Amino acid sequence: MTSLREARNIFNWHSGRARYIFVHIPKNAGVAVRKAPALADRIVASDPYFHKSRAYTRAVAEAMRANGEHHGFQHARWRDLHPKVTARLRAVAVVRNPWARTVSRYRFAQRVAELGKAGGHETAPSFEAFLEERHVYGGRPHYWHRAIRGWYPQTDYVVDAAGVLRADILRHEYLSDDAMGYFGIDEPLRRRNRSGERVAHRDFYDARTIQIVADWYAEDIALFDFDFDTPARRNAVFAEPG
Repeated sequence: MTSLREARNIFNWHSGRARYIFVHIPKNAGVAVRKAPALADRIVASDPYFHKSRAYTRAVAEAMRANGEHHGFQHARWRDLHPKVTARLRAVAVVRNPWARTVSRYRFAQRVAELGKAGGHETAPSFEAFLEERHVYGGRPHYWHRAIRGWYPQTDYVVDAAGVLRADILRHEYLSDDAMGYFGIDEPLRRRNRSGERVAHRDFYDARTIQIVADWYAEDIALFDFDFDTPARRNAVFAEPG
């Protein structure tokens, strides 16, 4: 059943009000963008209506159901959207330092388990054990729709089949400033769906685990020029070279 929010997105698409399609990379403050009052009529989420086909949406639903997962439809990649949508609307996404994002996903998994919402999935007992899950879930079909068990690089969400960047990129670390500058809005975005109290991601790492994330997310580091403690410094709308 179509929700009121989805119905509004569909109306804004057909009426011509919508100007942007949001590519929602998990754990990158995407809910803050999708639910920003100032953007309500200007941006649409990657809902099933905007997917490239009904067959794609069904395949995602079936894969998630078979594995006891929520569908997470709104985490579709740019290449999973209908060509009519990507031809008319400007795609925009938020990227995040990959070391910080990995910690956020781990802490989100802990929070979900504490709330009793793990859905039968085992929760990694340590950050090091969580990193090893990349060998279980990395590359699993449709798991770019997952937050905790999705190990796809952020690059995968925003490039086409030929590897060409197709979305305007905002930085998670400066999201309010970037969003106000990019969309021309006057009020900062309200943070939502946090993984808990803010912590320094560097406290979770040692030399070995830093390298694990660097190797796994090498595509992101190359495309956006991330370092261990930096936001994107290349290929973002407001990126400043390091």
